[in-house]
Amino acid sequence: MGAGGRAGFTPRARFGNAATGARIRTEMLENLDRRGGAQRIQISRHAADPSVEGKTLEEIARERKLDPIAAAIGLIRAGDTRIVSFNMTEEDITTLMRQPWMMTGSDGTLVPMGEGVPHPRAYGTYPRKLRRYVVEEGVVDLGMAIRSMTALPAAVFRMRDRGQIRPGAVADIVVFDLARVRDRATYSKPHQLAEGMVHVLVDGKLAMDSERIMNVRSGRVLSRIDK
Repeated sequence: MGAGGRAGFTPRARFGNAATGARIRTEMLENLDRRGGAQRIQISRHAADPSVEGKTLEEIARERKLDPIAAAIGLIRAGDTRIVSFNMTEEDITTLMRQPWMMTGSDGTLVPMGEGVPHPRAYGTYPRKLRRYVVEEGVVDLGMAIRSMTALPAAVFRMRDRGQIRPGAVADIVVFDLARVRDRATYSKPHQLAEGMVHVLVDGKLAMDSERIMNVRSGRVLSRIDK
């Protein structure tokens, strides 16, 4: 769900064309069925009407006395709409996690603290893997988990000076207490920082010192991959 496009032919404008609008509705219905229904779509951000944030499409449709597709179209027409979709199974997650080529990533966006009801992955992806899948369930061991978060993605994206602790490498380092690491973000209350991070160095400078966030911003956007 979203909005945008070139002037005069935005996705929202397509609903005004009878034939195109009918085709979109049919494809939306198929997509919703594939995802498991309106109860599996949660609105994470809708600036036009923040009151719907955190609600499922099913709840919104019921409140507005509309079918889910009509409710979704109403949201899209009102403005940019971001969602959380509950489609993955635990069996798939654990099977993929055990593969040596599988990298860990939040697949999330940078969200301002307190804005909207984003997916909790924005705050808890890495500590959740350590707590649940390493400590509690033993799906992977600690070394494999750390590699999937550091050395492996650095190698895949050809970031030769990152992902390892060695002379000459960029000092992006996290010191954590494995006994206390845990994610606190939830689907209903996602804006909660994880626990158990003791020290964080970004480019060799302390961004967190003894669990205290420092007023240091030494990170930078990596605009290209080294050849």
